[in-house]
Amino acid sequence: MKPSLVGVVCFLGLLGAAACNSSNSPPAGQGGGTGGAGGAAGTNAGGTAGSNADGAAGMSDAAEAGMNDSSVSGVLITRPNPIISRTAQVFSSPAGAAGTINDGTYHNGGWRIPVASLPGWVAFKLTAGPTRILLSWDDGGTYNYQDPATATVYGLPAGYRIELSADSTNGSDGIWMPGVIVGDVSTNLNQVRTRAHALDFTGMTWVKMTITAAPANESSNGVQLGEIDIHDISATSSGLPEDTWFFMGDSITAFAYDRAPVHQPSFARAINTASPTFYPAMINGGIGGELSRDGLARLARVLELNPDFRFFALGYGTNDAANGQVPTATFRTNMQSMIDMLKAAGRTPIIAHIPFSGDGSHGMIPAYNTVIDELVQTNQLPIGPDLYTHFQQNPGEFTCPPCGGGRTTDNLHPNDTGLAAMNSLWATAARPLYP
Repeated sequence: MKPSLVGVVCFLGLLGAAACNSSNSPPAGQGGGTGGAGGAAGTNAGGTAGSNADGAAGMSDAAEAGMNDSSVSGVLITRPNPIISRTAQVFSSPAGAAGTINDGTYHNGGWRIPVASLPGWVAFKLTAGPTRILLSWDDGGTYNYQDPATATVYGLPAGYRIELSADSTNGSDGIWMPGVIVGDVSTNLNQVRTRAHALDFTGMTWVKMTITAAPANESSNGVQLGEIDIHDISATSSGLPEDTWFFMGDSITAFAYDRAPVHQPSFARAINTASPTFYPAMINGGIGGELSRDGLARLARVLELNPDFRFFALGYGTNDAANGQVPTATFRTNMQSMIDMLKAAGRTPIIAHIPFSGDGSHGMIPAYNTVIDELVQTNQLPIGPDLYTHFQQNPGEFTCPPCGGGRTTDNLHPNDTGLAAMNSLWATAARPLYP
């Protein structure tokens, strides 16, 4: 069993009251808009939380038709990038990574490196054959994809390097070739909770990640990596891997796609179950409290940090629709700008329907979902999942428990059952893209 992150989880309740919970699990995050420009207290999808149907109630006939008649159809993903790290031999210093860092369990503390013990390293001995790999790491418990420098983070490294070897025997000996260096200068420090790097692996059998620095705002638990996945992306040669997914949105996104045990099966696992040849690489890029304008503002940096991710699953609109604080015309403009930027970068955007909310402040969501349908049709995008109808028909998936991290029912954030359902709904929507 992996060690859990131990600490005090504090967040702002959605009614504006401060709440603090002692917990032995990773922090649920900061609510009430922390990490992004949010809406009014009580309406913002900023922190505390919890079968596709035919169409969302209140939509126009044309919008409902758009849900079932995509301009984009057919297989878009033909070359798989299977995970090859699960059966690898693992060596580390300090010890503890073996049986922890590649066991398929995410967001739960994981392999810990005290700051005083840095640098620390973990090495994988892989089966010979792959000529190109994608290594992705996921920290042990940070909630937002990126936090302000004043917010405590729970595991991410500020600096690290990735090296490759053909002749090591235990991860510490042998000749190591440089692959990636992050944090070698102050302008290159890592500030996000999860990253991935494509590496030329021709003739190699070993890959090692050495943690060189922790951020100043790291918790007392030190650097904690919940999981490292290594995908074989040899089939795409030097091109963009086909089966890579970046989930971008607000707090609902940040909760749903963290791949924590209570939110399984994840999108990636659900796709793998349906089609065992494929196992998507996925990154959770959610930030609590974000509006569509915030997503647009950070998208260029997200693209820069994630050059190997093809599909961008966009989950915006809950905060825009809160009491109609962002006009639908502005929401449309922001989303269209994100679509344009993603397409110009050679990526594929997919937009989910905004989930239904029963908190009394989101009655205008159907109008924003109509905008999404029109954007999907106009831009010929694959159809995303209908989260609105699902949660409208399953109100019990807002009720805590089951809600981890001390969350309470707010009728805005799904509970753990609902968050797991979001992964399955995305997998169902994405399945037509696969053979």
